[in-house]
Amino acid sequence: MFIAKQHSVLSAFTYDIFDTAGQAVGDLRWPDVAVATNARLKSLVPQALTTKIQLTYQQHVYDIAFEYLTRDWYNDIRFFLKDGDTTLAIADSIGVKKLFKRPVITLKAPFEGLLTRTSFLFSTRYTLSSQGSELGRVAEKPGLQVKRELLIDLPDSISPPIQFFILFLMCNQAYR
Repeated sequence: MFIAKQHSVLSAFTYDIFDTAGQAVGDLRWPDVAVATNARLKSLVPQALTTKIQLTYQQHVYDIAFEYLTRDWYNDIRFFLKDGDTTLAIADSIGVKKLFKRPVITLKAPFEGLLTRTSFLFSTRYTLSSQGSELGRVAEKPGLQVKRELLIDLPDSISPPIQFFILFLMCNQAYR
């Protein structure tokens, strides 16, 4: 199990990640401007702004890239967890064509799974399931908080970088 804490109140998309003993093991950082790999207007982003979503685990940096599958009222997006040129995980966020419905998040690799919102009042929770059985969850600490604190409760068979990628998918869906 890991704990992700929002870096600061003003930094909604920067999380420091700790193990259960309270030791810092990594972080997750959104860029100033996220740019899709298949973006049409990449050159319009000023050079001074960061454009890569980065995840760090034990001083090793991974990139989270994305591309648009469709461009419509609801954009369908594919996310990739990359270690250099190697793709470690793939997930799709497919929009549901109904008012007030959130997109469906499916993991395509390294295994097939479904990330489903099962939230409660003042607390966001997403459950990861595969082949009809629940594997674990990523959940916000219950109650009102100034800074978000999320518990990553996924099996040890899922490597930490992929667990943090699932954290990213949850935060990107719930808070953006």
